[in-house]
Parts: sequence; C-alpha cells; structure tokens
Amino acid sequence: MQSIHDQEVKVRYHVAKLALFNVRFIHRLQNDPNTQSIIEDEAKKNGMENPPSLLNQSTFLQFSYICLVWLWEAAKNAKLGDDLLKEFSKSANLRSLTLPDKAQIKGEREIKTWKDVIRLLRNALAHGNIKTYEDSFRFSDINRHNNAEKDFTTLTLSWKDLAIISETVIHCLTPLIYPSSQHSGRKD
Repeated sequence: MQSIHDQEVKVRYHVAKLALFNVRFIHRLQNDPNTQSIIEDEAKKNGMENPPSLLNQSTFLQFSYICLVWLWEAAKNAKLGDDLLKEFSKSANLRSLTLPDKAQIKGEREIKTWKDVIRLLRNALAHGNIKTYEDSFRFSDINRHNNAEKDFTTLTLSWKDLAIISETVIHCLTPLIYPSSQHSGRKD
C-alpha cells in the first residue's frame, strides 16, 4: 500500500510536468506569428504599452518554485531526497549541466555539490530572497541556525540555467516514483 507521502509526490510530480508543458507551450506561442495579435490585444487590456515576452521572470520563478520547493519537499517527505540528489548528479552530467562557477557565487558558504545548489535555491525561493534582472536571478540564503553564517550567500543564474535545473528535478524523480520507466536523465 502506498503511503500518503508517496501519493502526494506523484500528484506534485504530475503538476510539475504540467508546468513544464506550459513553459514549452508558451515558448512555442511566443514564436508563432499567428498569436502576435492575441498577445498584443491582451497586453493592451492589461494597460501595457508594449506586449511583454511570454517567457519572462515570472514564468521561470513559478516553474522553479514548483520544482525546487513544492515538488522537492514532497520527494523529501516520501524519503526520496537522497536518491533524488544521486539521480540529479547523474542526470546533470548527461545534460552537460555544470555546477555554478565561483564568479556566480558570493559569500562564505561553499557551493561544491548539487545538494548545495539545490538547498540554496530552495531556501531562497521559499523565503522570497530573489532579485530579478533582465536575464538572470540572484538567489540569497543564510543559515541563521546557531549563527552558522554571518551573511547571505548569493548565487546568480541565468533564466535558462534555472529552467534546466528545475526541469532536471522532474526527470530525476521519474525513475524513483515510476521504477519501470526509462526516463532517467532525459535530455528533452
């Protein structure tokens, strides 16, 4: 019999897959000349002088929150956190996803593993410690437990890198909740 946590992670996984579909669909709509008039009309209805890009900061923040906080927490509750991190490292290699370099990291905390990256991103998203820029985000986190850290550590990621990291969480969870699936490390 499945535990309530196993059921919940599957429900959240499904929602994360729908969010991934939406990001990909929005990308296609944005590039379809037939939808330009709809986008322009909706922008006018919302009081915007110029139509915004459909893929914008909000799209990537929503998607990353679903994957790196909401889905990740369900995986941890289902006791899949450690396995998810192992799968993440394997999948990151398959996807040519590299750990952030030192120029992207500021602060006293060392970010040497994907676990470190995921933890900082998860905490920053959960606590709203994010600055948005034209084509990147700066995530900030501090461990205040027992004065472990004196100041915030920040990690700056491009929109694309954040999307790939978030999507990788979905693909890594697939073989853990559906063991007969052959989706581990997917590149799509």
